[in-house]
Amino acid sequence: MLQLQKGKYFGVQNKVIHLDNLVITDTEYTHDRVDWHTHQNPYFTFLLAGNMQETNKKETYECSEGTLLFHNWQDAHCNVKHPGYTRGFHIELEQDFFERYQLPLNKMEGSTMLNNPVFKLLFRNMYMQTRYTAAIENLSISESLFKVFGLLTHVGELETARQPAWVKKIREVLHEDNATSLSWDGLAAIAQVHPVHLSRQFPKYFNTTVGDYLKKLRIEQAAGLLVQTGMPLTQISYECGFADQSHFIRCFKKDVGVSPLQYRKIISAR
Repeated sequence: MLQLQKGKYFGVQNKVIHLDNLVITDTEYTHDRVDWHTHQNPYFTFLLAGNMQETNKKETYECSEGTLLFHNWQDAHCNVKHPGYTRGFHIELEQDFFERYQLPLNKMEGSTMLNNPVFKLLFRNMYMQTRYTAAIENLSISESLFKVFGLLTHVGELETARQPAWVKKIREVLHEDNATSLSWDGLAAIAQVHPVHLSRQFPKYFNTTVGDYLKKLRIEQAAGLLVQTGMPLTQISYECGFADQSHFIRCFKKDVGVSPLQYRKIISAR
């Protein structure tokens, strides 16, 4: 089976950045089909545009703009690119990264799809940093990755522990297509718990407040609409549940690092 060496992916690499023990690439996928293969190092893939299917030994993922995957180094997988322009952002981590910072690579097996909007917005922000070479700092990128692995470890520990029934129910609902239209009272009703109890317990299982989680879901939805449609900002802010366009722009820039229009321009550039 083919093993791709450090920093190599199937396609045209628009940009490659080496930062100490990290390799960051921006790749346009050009192969309609990619046979089974592995990679030399663990890495994250964040799909910037397009649609593709990824299959590993356990399951198949349908991936669209905004999909985030973590692949361990021993994970064998194959891919089918659906018609159209498809582009991915990769952060590859050499073994030294895990050894230096004592991160639990051995606890992560195969491929994992990460649906949490907190993770996704961290990757959108890191991608924006890589667009401006002078602003790229190893410290900043590494700090974001520490947050990701810290959250992954915390989530893994919680999933192996006993959880209240409402946690699974809420997690499923939050990842549905219409999750951005949910309200505080609606979530409490779904969980069948008192709103005050939900407010106190939610951060324990989701690493942020209910309000912040819903806001990040809305920003994620907006980022997808910015790339996939030509909707004006006013309509996007309305569709995603923001009070007004100004509020949407402020929230988007805070989490992603650039304004919505800048983001659309950068992602759409080929």
